[in-house]
Amino acid sequence: MGKHKHDSVSLTTATFDEAIASHRIALVDFWATWCGPCRSMAPDLERVARESPDDVLIAKVDVDRETELVQRFGIKSMPTIITFHQGEFRSRFSGAVPAAGLYQALADAEKPPRKSLLRSLFGR
Repeated sequence: MGKHKHDSVSLTTATFDEAIASHRIALVDFWATWCGPCRSMAPDLERVARESPDDVLIAKVDVDRETELVQRFGIKSMPTIITFHQGEFRSRFSGAVPAAGLYQALADAEKPPRKSLLRSLFGR
């Protein structure tokens, strides 16, 4: 575990890709200032950020400011949580997620991705 504790990081279109690529695991919260569930989950998100090792990024994207990222990831509701492992997409969740769910999402992001049924059936 890293020695220093840190809060979540706000990402922009300009900083997103490098931030995701430079961390082993990233969990990104697409949120809005006017979103009640986003505000209710913010303390849990900050707690997870402070308790995570340095190679784990807990980040936020303000959907009203970063419309390019909203379009890129097809964000339709807030909050939406997206996880990445070594820069690769792992999962997405919509709706407020409590701290336990955030920790689980981080743990799941470390596991190898499951092939979809069709891909495993047809070897693609």
